[in-house]
Amino acid sequence: MIEKKQLLSENLKDFMDYSLEVMNSMDGAADHNANEVEMVNDKIDNLKEYLENLKASYNEHTQYGHDSSQDAPISDIVL
Repeated sequence: MIEKKQLLSENLKDFMDYSLEVMNSMDGAADHNANEVEMVNDKIDNLKEYLENLKASYNEHTQYGHDSSQDAPISDIVL
């Protein structure tokens, strides 16, 4: 399980760093054996977890909270 960080920037950095690692592991794909293919596919699955953490962190840091599909209510202010 990939650990989600508190800060959005930390989650973005983790995703980007791991993306580069995955990209490097794909180098020479035409010559990969079965073990290398499995390793790359596992890394891609992990990358999806990093992306989910990034998505959750982003949504937590917006004015809409966890559910970005709903508009935040704007209350009327009466003085």
